[in-house]
Amino acid sequence: MTSKEFEHTMIHSYSAASLDAPDRLFQLTHASRTRTQLWLQADAAPSIGINHRLEILFQNVQYVCSPFALRGLSLRRATQDESGRLSKLHGLEVDPDYSIYLLSRSHTWFIVSAKPIWAEADLSYNDKPVFFSYTGREDVVISMGTIE
Repeated sequence: MTSKEFEHTMIHSYSAASLDAPDRLFQLTHASRTRTQLWLQADAAPSIGINHRLEILFQNVQYVCSPFALRGLSLRRATQDESGRLSKLHGLEVDPDYSIYLLSRSHTWFIVSAKPIWAEADLSYNDKPVFFSYTGREDVVISMGTIE
């Protein structure tokens, strides 16, 4: 999905080099082995002023080095030096169509995938993923974006 697909709606669409959510608790909530997809989700926490769920979808996942739950997120594409070091350390040969995306500033957690997409939505923990059921729904989705 690209931001161009959402230009006709009132949903705010972004393309950015990084996504930072330092105070949120993320969980790996869905994984699809057959479709090589993985979702990270941080739920709303109104008691601390976080009113929307934040969901990140990684497509064409090639490798995962991450816990199932992580406090704080600093998502960005690894630099060429970081990619080289992590590839060597983990014995990876990263396909040129994919990248290593770092998940934290203080840990070497990462995912090798196509460009991740994210959405902020007015959903609860048990609701279906944004990208399955709510794409384009202005009454649910607040903003969407792609990590370049």
